[in-house]
Amino acid sequence: YVVYVGTIHTMHAPHTKMALEAGKHVVCEKPLGVNEAEVKELIGLARAKGLFLMEGMWTRFFPAVRKAREVLASGEIGEPRYVQGDFGFVAPTDDSHRLWDPKQAGGAMLDIGCYVLQAATLAFGPTLPQQIKCTGQLSATGVDKEGSISLTWEGKGSASLICSLTTNTPEQVTIVCSKGNLRLHGPAHCTELITVAKEEGRGKFTDTTFRFDLPSCPEGQTINYPHSEGFIYEVQAVEQALQDGKLECQEFSLGESLVVVQLMDEYRKQLGVVYPFEK
Repeated sequence: YVVYVGTIHTMHAPHTKMALEAGKHVVCEKPLGVNEAEVKELIGLARAKGLFLMEGMWTRFFPAVRKAREVLASGEIGEPRYVQGDFGFVAPTDDSHRLWDPKQAGGAMLDIGCYVLQAATLAFGPTLPQQIKCTGQLSATGVDKEGSISLTWEGKGSASLICSLTTNTPEQVTIVCSKGNLRLHGPAHCTELITVAKEEGRGKFTDTTFRFDLPSCPEGQTINYPHSEGFIYEVQAVEQALQDGKLECQEFSLGESLVVVQLMDEYRKQLGVVYPFEK
């Protein structure tokens, strides 16, 4: 059996820990933990008990994203040099809503910023960049309502990313490479459409688009968020990993979860977002 943890952010680590201690494999909705300490504890526990653990970064299992990784790995458009990504929507105005509540680990970064961060680590690999610069604005409740992140991996490239709870953005990701570029069309975190552009000269590219239609929604069920039908891809990947005797999914390893939470921690540090339970 696999326990799926889909509670509010502050309960992800406690509920995941309960399941692991009971000897169950776990897929925990992102973020795996609200800070590095929580994530490290969960990874250590899962490994000590020999159990499967994965952060539910469902983006990585969409066929379009798998195709994007295939294109990048092939080298046909060269090496990644620059990543641009955005994700924003207009959150409810109620200050008590979990997205605005610091007691519930609210804010843009933990809810959706993790998606643009994983776009950068998808391109440059699951390692920490040498340079991290963040700016943003806080809400009246003290969480980040919007933010901008600039990252540089020396010898590889840079990323420019934004996340927002105040604006609906196109939610696109562009990975610029040395011989072309790759675009994940919106909504990029659950896309079914990518465009691969091969460089023909300055400002000249030959585009090829790949579409991967979503599966049908099971009869009698409804979809709450865009492209939620695609959760089946993650489910199938976890099942396959367990059948193969693996305790992690290579598409989004525990090591990469740790890198992303370290980036989120640094972002919050630079913006001055500290949750009450961290003080």
